[in-house]
Amino acid sequence: MGLDAATARELLSALPDPLFVITESGRYGLAVGGNDDGHYHDGSHLAGCYLHDVLPRTKADWFMDQVRGTLDSGRMRTVEYALAGDDVAGLDKDRGPAGDIWFEGRIQPMSTLFEGERAVVWVARNITARSELEAELRRMSETDALTGVFNRRKLMEALRHRIAEFRRYGQPTTLILFDVDHFKRVNDTFGHGIGDRVLCDIAAICSRQLRDSDVLARIGGEEFAVLLSNTDLATGEKVAERLRTSIAEEVQYKLEQRVDVTISAGVAALCEGEESVDSVLKRGDNALYAAKHGGRNRVIVAAAA
Repeated sequence: MGLDAATARELLSALPDPLFVITESGRYGLAVGGNDDGHYHDGSHLAGCYLHDVLPRTKADWFMDQVRGTLDSGRMRTVEYALAGDDVAGLDKDRGPAGDIWFEGRIQPMSTLFEGERAVVWVARNITARSELEAELRRMSETDALTGVFNRRKLMEALRHRIAEFRRYGQPTTLILFDVDHFKRVNDTFGHGIGDRVLCDIAAICSRQLRDSDVLARIGGEEFAVLLSNTDLATGEKVAERLRTSIAEEVQYKLEQRVDVTISAGVAALCEGEESVDSVLKRGDNALYAAKHGGRNRVIVAAAA
């Protein structure tokens, strides 16, 4: 059944998600649909414009890569990307969502030329709510609920990544394992509320002293781990000593009796030939064990593998 031009325009305008025709040269041949300003900005003015005229260069280059890649493959591709109203020249910023919008783009090559050029149909769907939910679930899956630092799962993932980088580039990486001395006594004497406070205060002290590139994790009970990137063993030992001293000086409470908190730590650096996460964890754990049995409130450096 054929459609007259007016009906076809109405159908395209009523599409719930924005649809673009983008040519191989980067020109918007068509921009229709997506009229709900709760989800989209009005991009109808883009028709006739070129990507590099309305987008920042890096984003325009990325869009061109997707267009050309789709045309070269001859197959539909699906991509996810973030784009804000401020990124697109000429949009009415007062109508449409603020900040970054996450999109799922479905890109289909056209079987015929569009105004003399190869072109794709690009349908953009707002997936911001889904993306934010996924990010929150990911955060929850790798964060310790009590202290807010990373958990054991995240540490293991980061350690595997650092071992791979060490094998490839030789970047020094050091692991610190430490736990709270006589923590059971703290819980038994003052209650789990004070015990939880001790763990949170320790996490806060460490977070303040570590770099953004370092990984701080609570890996069980009163045990923590710190993964230091681009850090040799000697420097890692100094960091561990600094953390030990700061915790001993700052984590003190005046209750029915004075509560002083100290830690014992083991330090291990990645070594040539180290093949597994378990190997460096075992060396760090052995050094921690030696610190505990050597009198506590001290740092012990692990021997090389």
